[in-house]
Amino acid sequence: MSVVLSRRNFRNQEGVFALAARSEGATKWPRGLVYGRQVRDVLVVNRGAALLRTEFHVVDQVADLALGAEPKKLGDAAGRLLTLDDGTRLEVAVSSQDASRLDALSRPRQTLSPEGSV
Repeated sequence: MSVVLSRRNFRNQEGVFALAARSEGATKWPRGLVYGRQVRDVLVVNRGAALLRTEFHVVDQVADLALGAEPKKLGDAAGRLLTLDDGTRLEVAVSSQDASRLDALSRPRQTLSPEGSV
């Protein structure tokens, strides 16, 4: 019972959205949804029954992805191909309302000099 309440409380937090993620080229979407949120240019993904497994993905680029077969639990899904800082690519499906959250991850970054000026 506490796992159900934990998941419910977690997904009702500000900025949390449901997604399905798989490595590039995989043939099937995972059965269960995971929950993510954006923290600057990092996609924070929580997995597992109680959402205790946390993954951090630093995103370099975001591109549109045509979904052949949509994940079952997302309904009207939009696809994005995320290129991470280590070169790994993830295929991510989110609801069409949450697609702008993933698009915001690819904003250009500022490089600061040691003095703090841009």
